[in-house]
Amino acid sequence: MARPSRVLRRVLLALLALAVVLGLGLRQVWGAADPRQAAGAMTVANRTSASFEQPAAGLTPAELERHQVADVLFDRTHVPLEGPAGAGLGPRFNAASCIACHVRNGRGRPLMGESLVRVALRNGQPVPGLGHQVRDRAVFGARPDAAVTVAWLEREGRRRPEIRLERDGSLDLSERSVARSLRVAPPLIGLGLLEAVPEEAILAHADPDDRDGDGISGRPHWLEEGKGTPRLGRFGWKAGAATVRDQTAAAFLNDMGLTSPGDIGTRELELVTYYSQTLGAPRTALPATSPVVRRGRELFGTLQCARCHVPRLTTGRSPGAVAGAINGQPIWPYTDLLLHDMGPGLDDGVAEKGAPGQEWRTAPLWGLGLAQRVNGSVGFLHDGRARTIEEAILWHGGEAAAARERFTALAPLQRRSLLDWLQQL
Repeated sequence: MARPSRVLRRVLLALLALAVVLGLGLRQVWGAADPRQAAGAMTVANRTSASFEQPAAGLTPAELERHQVADVLFDRTHVPLEGPAGAGLGPRFNAASCIACHVRNGRGRPLMGESLVRVALRNGQPVPGLGHQVRDRAVFGARPDAAVTVAWLEREGRRRPEIRLERDGSLDLSERSVARSLRVAPPLIGLGLLEAVPEEAILAHADPDDRDGDGISGRPHWLEEGKGTPRLGRFGWKAGAATVRDQTAAAFLNDMGLTSPGDIGTRELELVTYYSQTLGAPRTALPATSPVVRRGRELFGTLQCARCHVPRLTTGRSPGAVAGAINGQPIWPYTDLLLHDMGPGLDDGVAEKGAPGQEWRTAPLWGLGLAQRVNGSVGFLHDGRARTIEEAILWHGGEAAAARERFTALAPLQRRSLLDWLQQL
C-alpha cells in the first residue's frame, strides 16, 4: 500500500487536530451542561469520605495556593488570649474551631459539641442575658449561658429533639417562656457558587402571595441591617446571611466568641471566607443517561419537589469573582434559596430576623448521598432529626405537604426509584 504524500499527511494531521479541538470543546460544553457536573467547572470528581474537603476543580495555581493557606486557618483551634477579659476564644462559646461542627466540611451531628441551640422568647424577642443562642461552654473563670440536655422523643418511626436548658439564677428558661431549636451545622460545599447566583434569578422563583395557586409561596428573606439597602439572605437554615463573609463572621462571633477585627484579624476572616467560597461540590455517582437518573428525575418533577428544590441555577459573571471558575456556571444545587412555610411539624418557635419558626430556606441537595460516607452518621433537616432521606421527606409539611402526600402514595418500586436517585446525588 502506497504511503500518503507529505501534503496529504499534513491535511490528515490538520483534520485530526481540528477534531481534537472540536472534541474538547464539545466535552467542555456537555460537561458544563451535564447534571452530573453538579458544580459546573468547579465540580469535584472525588466521591470518597474526603470529597467535601477537596478544593474546587478549575482553580488557577494562585487560587489553589490561597485556598490551601486558608485551609490551615479553617482547621485552627482557637484558645483564650492574654489581655482584656474575653480576648481570644470565648468567654462563652459552642466550639473552638470551624471543623468541630463542620465535620470534614459536612454536617454536624445532632449532639452538643457539633451543634448548638437557638432560642427566642415566645414573642420572638431575644432572651435577656442570652440573646438568640445558647453558648454551652466557657473558658476557665467564666460560666456557660446554660447547661443543655438533648433527649429524643420517637413516635411512629420518626423522632424529634426535646431540649432542656438549666441555669442558676432567676432567668426563666422554661419552654413556656423560651422557644428553643437544636441546629446542626450544614455542609459547606458550593457556597461560593450559590453566592454568585444573580439576585434576579432567585427572585424569579419567588411567589410570596401564591399568585399561581399551586400552594407554594416561596419568599425572599430581605435582611434589614443598619440603614443601608435591604440585602437578600441566602445562607443559613433561615437565609439569615446575605454573603459567605457575613455567615463566617457570625459563626466566629456567635459560635466561638471571636470578634473581628480584634480576636481575629481581617486577613484571617477573609481567608476562612475564601476557603468556603472555593469548595466545589461532588459530581453525581451516575451519569444523566443512567436509568436510575432518568426515572428519579422524572419522579422528582412529577411530585413537584422541583418547585422548591429547583434543579438548575446559573451563576453570574463578575470581574471581582473570588475565583474565575465561579463565573457563568450552570450548577445543579436543587434549591431556590427562598423561605418556605414547612408546617407545624417543623415549627421550632424560634423567629430569626423576620423569619418565623415554621419558615426554612430550601436546603440544597447536592452531595446528599454522601452524608453517611463523609460524616459517619446521618442527621438531616435543621436539627438532624431525620436519620434517612425518606424520614426527612415525611417531615415535610406546609407548602410541601402535597408533595409529601404524593410521595407516600407512590408504589414501593417508584418510591425506591426516587430514593435511589437522591442517594446518588
